[in-house]
Amino acid sequence: MSNKIETYGQKRKKFRGGYLLGDIVFLIVFIARSAMEIAGKRAGTLWTVLNAVIVLSILWMIYFTTRLVIVVREIRKDPLLKEALNNELDRLNELKSWRVGFFSLIFFNLIALYVFHVMAVPLKEPVILLIISLLVGFGSFDIARYVLDR
Repeated sequence: MSNKIETYGQKRKKFRGGYLLGDIVFLIVFIARSAMEIAGKRAGTLWTVLNAVIVLSILWMIYFTTRLVIVVREIRKDPLLKEALNNELDRLNELKSWRVGFFSLIFFNLIALYVFHVMAVPLKEPVILLIISLLVGFGSFDIARYVLDR
């Protein structure tokens, strides 16, 4: 049974890591694309490549999320796997990850407040700022969750 527990633990970590890779690529490319959009350069090969990379990273994240959900459901069905892999440490790591995500969201918003209010930089697209702040919060949750699952 120990071998099965290790196998499911490794699968869960691998799928979280795959999702995290897609999430990081998506965030970086989305910020670059948003900067191009704010600058008014919505045409050209770079714009097309960035859009293609965004679509591919979304498909990548969907694949790994689906695989992770399947593994988590199998863990929850088996009482021994559930006891071994969904224990107090796992729940504590999830709570710590939410805390990291929350504070990184607040920190990002404080930086944005400083840049756009104190330094008086004009904010052309507030929706993009909102989306990026949410991506930073959830992205830092995913990074913390992956790091704490070691």
